[in-house]
Amino acid sequence: MLNYYENFLVYKGAHYAVYFHAETKDSSIVNEYFERCDDVAQASLLFLVKTMADIGHIYNENKFRIEDRQNKIYCFKPREERFFCFFFTGKKIIITSAYTKKKQKLDRHELKKAIQIRREYSS
Repeated sequence: MLNYYENFLVYKGAHYAVYFHAETKDSSIVNEYFERCDDVAQASLLFLVKTMADIGHIYNENKFRIEDRQNKIYCFKPREERFFCFFFTGKKIIITSAYTKKKQKLDRHELKKAIQIRREYSS
């Protein structure tokens, strides 16, 4: 099991603690992507993360929804950015990967990356 995400806590609320996945204890590609986003995109994601962590759900499917039922991959959708995530033991949410939406369709390559990262946490 991986423990690297502990260094990349995004927010801890009453219901969940949300983390960026990290490749090492000092390196997170998804955190680097987040830091390159503009201030509005960052604030929008942080609002969604805080809502999920504090309240325990987001009803608006335009902002948070399941993208792959079989693998239980969800997605935060602050604006054009997409942040894949999954629920992990101990009331944790791990944000695995991110991309900027350019088409109407889901980016299958990024979804596969999120599924692979989730499997790493399960082994």
